[in-house]
Amino acid sequence: MTLSKKGGSVYMKKRLTVLAALLACSTLMGSAHVYAEENEKNVVETAYGKVQGINSTDENYEDVVEFRGIPYAAPPVDDLRWKPPVDPEKWDDVLVCDTYKDIPMQVLGGAEVEPYKTDIYYDGVPEMSEDCLYLNVMTTGDSLSSTEKKPVYVWFHGGGLNSCYTFEPEGNAEAFAKNGIVVVTVEQRLGVFGYLSLPQLTEEQGQSGNYGLMDQIKAMEWIKENIANFGGDPENITVGGQSGGTTKAMAMTASPKMDVEVDKLILESGLKYNMEFQTLESAEEKGTAYLGDLGLDEAATLEDLRNMDAEKLIDNTSSNYPGSMNQDGLYVTYESIQDSINDGMFDEISVLSGTNMGEGSYPKVSTADDFYAQYKEALGDLYDKYDFENLVKVDDNTAAMVSRQLGTYGLGTNVSRSLMVNRLYGKMMSERTDGKAANYTYLFSHSTPESISDLGTDRGWANQWAWHTSEMWYAFNSLREGVPEVRQWTDWDYELAEKMNQYWSNFIKTGDPNGDGLAYWPAADENMGYIQLGDGISTHEEELTDLEKLMMDYTTNYFNFPVAE
Repeated sequence: MTLSKKGGSVYMKKRLTVLAALLACSTLMGSAHVYAEENEKNVVETAYGKVQGINSTDENYEDVVEFRGIPYAAPPVDDLRWKPPVDPEKWDDVLVCDTYKDIPMQVLGGAEVEPYKTDIYYDGVPEMSEDCLYLNVMTTGDSLSSTEKKPVYVWFHGGGLNSCYTFEPEGNAEAFAKNGIVVVTVEQRLGVFGYLSLPQLTEEQGQSGNYGLMDQIKAMEWIKENIANFGGDPENITVGGQSGGTTKAMAMTASPKMDVEVDKLILESGLKYNMEFQTLESAEEKGTAYLGDLGLDEAATLEDLRNMDAEKLIDNTSSNYPGSMNQDGLYVTYESIQDSINDGMFDEISVLSGTNMGEGSYPKVSTADDFYAQYKEALGDLYDKYDFENLVKVDDNTAAMVSRQLGTYGLGTNVSRSLMVNRLYGKMMSERTDGKAANYTYLFSHSTPESISDLGTDRGWANQWAWHTSEMWYAFNSLREGVPEVRQWTDWDYELAEKMNQYWSNFIKTGDPNGDGLAYWPAADENMGYIQLGDGISTHEEELTDLEKLMMDYTTNYFNFPVAE
């Protein structure tokens, strides 16, 4: 996939308008204060200065107000590269927040079988910069003027810890705002700028790496202090993420440095139950090796490294490229997410989580013989216990497809994204909290309309499934005609998106996705119930089938889930 580099997104430019009087300035001064008075309802006081948002031009979202590019920390450049974030400088005039800031420096490129990156970057790649510690707030005029504070939804984008950005078109949060939710999307340092560990840095700071995680926590502190002025309730915060965003959300929630209470979590495309954190020593070794891969002296001084051009520090061909959190003893103290869960860090948090039908591992089999040989090795004693060859019937034509289906449901190498992990998490949390923890699980199985350009390609094959990230279009109800142009949304796409966004909105507000006009969504408790969101909507809380029992045994053994039989 060839990506052209453009500043911003045509869609985003069309979505919100900026008055001509503001085009030449970023703050309101002199006669421009007339504009501030005429639009006083869009001016908000923060701890660092006043900010002004802009209204949506979409007739369906006319009351939506967005504040783009509010600084929550000083630019992490020069001497602040690879240091914990610090407060931004205060400003005197009204900061006009009408433009998204540059996205974080990140890795791009590589052939993508999954279609999602053609959507995320469909209009090209926005400009990048190390100066990236900004957040965006989406609210409404009603929320700004109301004395009743609205629930807050803080969103962390996916892309591992290496790529993507806050204002991707599928993450357009206007529908959430219209539903009475104040949405905050946060940029943070990624890759080498967010997660490089070196002995030199540890000597300077007592730890190193996890700068992206530090940014997240800094943003949460800003939200806690300021969100009430945007109409949000700082005592009712839901944190959400997709894929790599779930890593960010769960690691941040479990961090001892995180003082902001999280009421609920939404974890899309991956509940990272088994995610392990590398040791600080291992991260330092990898960081040192990365300097060598760049052709740099492994003992280079921090002054020299901080004076280097940012582009010269990125080499995505290196196997040592930084992009993982580490156990630094300050921000990350657990060996794994599983340990933090077992220690009770998530006992008081309601969770909505799920996966997509295409999340299963890519098929590595082409014949029925290969299929059964693969599962005989993977299942061990469970293979004969459940009479697998009679339980699951395939031939050479169906082996690859069934393998991926099984991977999605709970038998495969991509088990951290499987449906069974999410169901078992709900059962486990219900048992350990005596039913107090409310958890809800979904399986998204609707195939997004195919891009004509993908026909006959590997991505065309992937389009038969609900591919990784595809539920975001629907959870955010961000479908717009011609966005992206390659996808021709149908009436059912729009209807499903409306319903899913209502489920998500209900959960953000109350911790329960159910509501009037919606099919019942059973909790993932002792019955491990879930909802399937596909070409229709169906609920599942019936007695487990033999195949589901096999998946439960396999997943329980794989993850050492502490659940009752």
